[in-house]
Amino acid sequence: MAYRQNRLVAFCVFWIVTVLFFLTQNIEVYGKGISNKGDTLEYNIIVNLGEQVLDWVTWEEEQYVFTIYPSLSASARNGFVCGLAPTIKWNSFRPGKSNTLTVNIETSTKGVWQFQLEHEWFFHPQWMTSGEVFFIDRTDQYWFEDENMESFYFEREEFRLKWDLLNNIFSKVWVGAEWLFSYNVFSDEAEGQFLLNGTEGATGGWLIGIGPKFEFDSRSRTIAPQKGTWIQFSPSFVGPWGWANYRYFRTTLDVRHYHKLKKDKSTLAFQTILDFAGSKAPFYERPQIGGKERLRGIAHPLWKTGNAMWMLRGEWRQHIWWRIGGVFFTEFGEVGENFKDPFNNIIKSIGGGLRFRMLPHDPLNVRFDIGVSSKGTAGFYVSLKEAF
Repeated sequence: MAYRQNRLVAFCVFWIVTVLFFLTQNIEVYGKGISNKGDTLEYNIIVNLGEQVLDWVTWEEEQYVFTIYPSLSASARNGFVCGLAPTIKWNSFRPGKSNTLTVNIETSTKGVWQFQLEHEWFFHPQWMTSGEVFFIDRTDQYWFEDENMESFYFEREEFRLKWDLLNNIFSKVWVGAEWLFSYNVFSDEAEGQFLLNGTEGATGGWLIGIGPKFEFDSRSRTIAPQKGTWIQFSPSFVGPWGWANYRYFRTTLDVRHYHKLKKDKSTLAFQTILDFAGSKAPFYERPQIGGKERLRGIAHPLWKTGNAMWMLRGEWRQHIWWRIGGVFFTEFGEVGENFKDPFNNIIKSIGGGLRFRMLPHDPLNVRFDIGVSSKGTAGFYVSLKEAF
């Protein structure tokens, strides 16, 4: 563990020293060229410094934009994460839609090692595919479902591949299929704890799922949209015909709406999620209410899970200055064994954050979010793309 952390520190120091070296070599140049009335030296230095640094890691051509950034993120689950995040965006066959491919190679202060690849590709006027594949080695945390909410840490390795293929059957409507392959390995000590507690999924293993997928998409763009509606319904049959180690049914409904207040300046975003999984779902695949993509006031996605989850939230996104924006969000939802009493134990979350646009002409943002919940928990996140 100490060896991993030393390598992480050395890598981060390398990036910081490199950036500082170039800044100190060119600081005098950045302050020049003040010609617009009302400009200040400080303003121009900051903007020119920022644009110059981004130019070093961005290659923009007519058909594509390629960037390679140091990947810096943070969360209670993974600690401080550092790595590389090459990203390419290129023109697609559909107006307003861009193809993107992002790779993350990361390690962290909590001993996490991760390789992740995400893509969204409109490879034909009527066809698209999206998905992710990742391998991650981490020390994870699990909470027992008792009054004391006791938890323990365990070693976990996970491989996951989720991929879909959709056809645009008519305007704004996409229909296709989605596949899921997942494999988990836990330490012997963790397996013993899970078996003793009667936890579903105690020994990890293979998980294979397949099912139809339906989408309605009227968004102005796929990256940080400002207007339109996106609806996704994805029932999944896990372990059909006895495949893999688990067999259950899962279905998710995700509804999002975006309302433009001012073009490229201010947006209201809303989301509703209904998520259900059968009782045989392993603990790490049960619907989760917390984490960076759900209630952000709950830092760890395994803090509270169940078989049935619903969530509502709204977010105000506002451009502030240069490539910097801000958000304010409020969220609430519940997770339990079913939907029979859906308002019995609602959890509320509230927070805000900053945004930094990576690409010069496209809203591919790095987000910095902090949230607190009505359960007394809090979460802090630094990651790529919006939560929804």
